[in-house]
Amino acid sequence: MKRFLVLALPLLLVLFALFHLGLEVAGYEPELGPLVGWRAGSYGLPGGWVLATWALEALGLAALYLLIAGPGAPRFASGLLAGWIAWVFRGPLLVITAVGYGGMAHAPWWRLSLRWLLLYTLAGALLGVLGGRLRRPPAG
Repeated sequence: MKRFLVLALPLLLVLFALFHLGLEVAGYEPELGPLVGWRAGSYGLPGGWVLATWALEALGLAALYLLIAGPGAPRFASGLLAGWIAWVFRGPLLVITAVGYGGMAHAPWWRLSLRWLLLYTLAGALLGVLGGRLRRPPAG
């Protein structure tokens, strides 16, 4: 399990960073002004805070994967399931609560939620592949 976490956490951090960089470069980040009073792009937080939230998210996703991927469970499917479960909380529930309470337009947030579905599908697939590779006994 230690080997899995040592490899999975940095890989997930890189995936999150590249994904959010791509969103910012493409201009797909919604404006957060009415919700939190900050600018879009890294949500106006210092870089250390953003990295800490991604690390917490990566740890939670890896822990969820480890809970789902029991003995005999298909690793890739377990990874996808973990990613999609995490997306439910990051995607639709976040849009319904945060945007609903903020009184903002839902459309850009629903589009972002669907992009997050792609992120969490990729993250789950990464965990599934990594878990499958580490589960196999070494060749030799």
